[in-house]
Amino acid sequence: MTANRRAAQLLAASCTALSGAIAQHMPSGPYREFVTWAFSPRNPRQQEFLRLCGLTQLVSMNTSILSGLVSEDAWPIMLRQAGLMNAYQVLEVISDNLAMGLGEVTLDETAQQRRLLVSSVNRAMTEALLPGRQTPAVLLLAGHAKQAAQFASGFDQSLAAAKHAGAADEYTAALQSAGKAVPAREELEFGLWSALVAGVEVCRELSAAMTGTATATLVRQGLADRYQGVDRTLYAAHLSRLELAAVGAQTILVTPTVGFYLAVLYEQIETTSGYADIVADGTLGEVLADASLLVRLQNDLGTALLRMTPVQQAARLRELPGEVVQALKDTEDPLFDRLHKDALNGETNVALWHARRSVSTAAAWRALADSLAYYSALYVQHRERLMNNLPELETRLGDKRASTLIERFVMFHEQMYAKRHTETAGEYAI
Repeated sequence: MTANRRAAQLLAASCTALSGAIAQHMPSGPYREFVTWAFSPRNPRQQEFLRLCGLTQLVSMNTSILSGLVSEDAWPIMLRQAGLMNAYQVLEVISDNLAMGLGEVTLDETAQQRRLLVSSVNRAMTEALLPGRQTPAVLLLAGHAKQAAQFASGFDQSLAAAKHAGAADEYTAALQSAGKAVPAREELEFGLWSALVAGVEVCRELSAAMTGTATATLVRQGLADRYQGVDRTLYAAHLSRLELAAVGAQTILVTPTVGFYLAVLYEQIETTSGYADIVADGTLGEVLADASLLVRLQNDLGTALLRMTPVQQAARLRELPGEVVQALKDTEDPLFDRLHKDALNGETNVALWHARRSVSTAAAWRALADSLAYYSALYVQHRERLMNNLPELETRLGDKRASTLIERFVMFHEQMYAKRHTETAGEYAI
């Protein structure tokens, strides 16, 4: 089966999983009807919408990391599970986007309320992931969370507000042409609560899909760490660079994502001798922790900046004028693209943490230079450690699938974050 054919099947399976999640878990109302239409072929710009939501890039990642690792007979199992993972990731983008703007040190009242909403979602996710807990997401996100969500714009809380608004316009035009009732624009723009409810339930399903596997606790803990870590970055006043790196590695979702795919390969498609051992003794967790850190640093700094020496980094920083955050917002230099994006959108970024909290412009530039040097050295160290440890997985498992998948995963993001975030190939993957 060709890669293009498998990619098409992955996209279709993901859309099916999304449609199922929307129908089963999203409270009824105009917003649910809108997103049902948006993800369906009835939307004339369906492909653009799928790209905006990150699904196209997720499928590209799937195809890249799984190529040649799954037989034709086993493909339907992987297809079903990958569809579920992608559905979760797409819904997670929505809740993740709520944190845009919350990386700033000083928040106005509106941002503070949105931060409380993000915390409510994090707590709901953590609760839903506890074994045996069955409280429905509509109850976990009732009360204040539901009220606060009514003031969060699904258009503005994205990297492509105009295009999301355009999709809503396309939808209402379709309803008008069909002679159907048209919902108020606010019901589409401020209907995110329904998506948050669905996201919690799909996260619960994702964890449940690992039941009976040795990887179940690793995936569940990785997901919980994500939500607990996000809260820490949003509220902590003092974090060292090492703490930022550790928490950032948890919030990037690499461990639960890669662990999920490895469980499918080694436990659900076939049982492989030695796999449960590398999970139990922490070998797999260590490798995935390194991979997580690498992807977090790629995401925040960009591949090109990470590969420079501190002297080179400092020289390029000296070319930027004025105050740090404003200079990064204004720059068009591709080297600083990841910092530019997060400065512009007020997003949390490990390299900007201390610079944002510095008491003077000079101190802020020093803090940024120190952070770039620190994280670049950390990147080199952990990349070398990862590449040295991957052969151990191959030896203990007796095949290359695990080491190949993990290396491909890191390389995919390394290549993606070498591009500008405004390019299709440089957009969100995880």
